[in-house]
Amino acid sequence: MIVSPGPASPDIAIVGGGIVGLWCAHVAAKRGAQVLLIEKRTIASGASGGMLGALMPHQPTGWNAKKQLQLDGLLSLPGRVAELEAQTALSCGYARTGRLMPIGHPEKRRQSAQWADGAAEHWPEGCAWTVEDANPAPGWMTDGALTDGVNHDTLSARIDPRRLTAALRAALETHDHVSIRENAEITRIGADGALTLPNDETIAPGTTIIAAGTGAFALVDPAEPGRVGRGVKGQGALLKPTRPVDPVSPILYDKGVYVIAHESGHIAVGSTSEDTFDAPDTTDDKLDGIVAKATALCPALEGAAIIERWAGVRPRAEGREPLVGPLPGGHNVILATGGFKISFAIAHLMADAAVGYALGGQPDGLPELFLPAQRGITLRRSP
Repeated sequence: MIVSPGPASPDIAIVGGGIVGLWCAHVAAKRGAQVLLIEKRTIASGASGGMLGALMPHQPTGWNAKKQLQLDGLLSLPGRVAELEAQTALSCGYARTGRLMPIGHPEKRRQSAQWADGAAEHWPEGCAWTVEDANPAPGWMTDGALTDGVNHDTLSARIDPRRLTAALRAALETHDHVSIRENAEITRIGADGALTLPNDETIAPGTTIIAAGTGAFALVDPAEPGRVGRGVKGQGALLKPTRPVDPVSPILYDKGVYVIAHESGHIAVGSTSEDTFDAPDTTDDKLDGIVAKATALCPALEGAAIIERWAGVRPRAEGREPLVGPLPGGHNVILATGGFKISFAIAHLMADAAVGYALGGQPDGLPELFLPAQRGITLRRSP
């Protein structure tokens, strides 16, 4: 691997070193392309550097192409992670733990039965959604939350975001045709995919993939980034319980609060979802409220020490669906961003598609609505 500055004319330049950009670089490197990965700060220092790592399916009713893609991502990720772990000898902290969601009133119980039926129809054998009366995890989830039972799915999983991004970087470092350039901000993307840095340095790749999370929006449309997407702030915390917990305890999820036991023995909790905020990477009393709700849900958190508080801004594309595919208005410019709340489950599939387009292919299985052209998204240059 070459560290800064890297080649001036790589086959593929990837802007953004978060989970999507890292998977893009990994896929492109495995296909033999000369790759330059450019990150304005440091690798995985944005929203991909959190600690939650929930991999949870959409509710299995109203089935559509997006839900199918997410299911494909959840089912294929374990194999991709196993390959990565074998290559790097690093654990990514993956486990299919399942998920518990308390049911708070009778109407939700009736709705839950529909979700169970949807899972039976759309999920593969071995992955189930059941509606139960008894607490499947006494001591981990409080009995008091089960006023009308609990939803229990066995498809949900967790991964350690930091271990996964570290493993992806380690894999990239084994290739002599991959370069990583950190602390390098791209100020402009030309119609031909040429990249401009603040010192007027220019990089002329064969193809550019924009995978810069929330930063992608202003790169695509400097004048009106909100036309492409916006950032949503999330806050989370990492806690050390007073007594060891089973690291494969099921994810707990209730009213926007997540509790996730990790391989490290720590417990991650989150998260806020803030459309307006002043400080993107600082925490406040909103996180204190999340921790209190998580502790009420999970008795194992009683007396736990908070060892880290974290905040970051997640990319939500306009229309909510991710944006993946060729960018109109640009030649050999591919967009891959906006996997709001599901990026870690589908980033490898986003990368497969983005790199496929970059190398001249027409990837299968990508929902048509993900294509920028279908959403009226075009590359606009700085005024």
